[in-house]
Amino acid sequence: MIYVTNHTQEPLKDGFGGVFYDFLPGKTVEVPEDVAKHIFGYNDPNKAPYLARLGWVKSTSEMQVGLDRLAQWDLSTEPPKKNQSLSPLVERVPLPSQKKGGGKVLSVAA
Repeated sequence: MIYVTNHTQEPLKDGFGGVFYDFLPGKTVEVPEDVAKHIFGYNDPNKAPYLARLGWVKSTSEMQVGLDRLAQWDLSTEPPKKNQSLSPLVERVPLPSQKKGGGKVLSVAA
């Protein structure tokens, strides 16, 4: 089985052998290896026919654009780790700044 993760902002619906898969942004889908090869060219060094079938390239001059788009997809034999953010930007929230001494005194204790 191959784990396919869509790191783009666009969903993709495609299939093989009469079975269709929805590849939603930020989600991982488990597919058989022959499906990954048919859709994405998994383990095939010549990606041109797959990129053309997906409609990502129309001529060889667009090949780099298609390869850049394909690079936004992860295909792996290992599932993503649990509790691991798919996007490194998701959890990068700045910490609140701590107030230092020297602020105004609003009331005086008697």
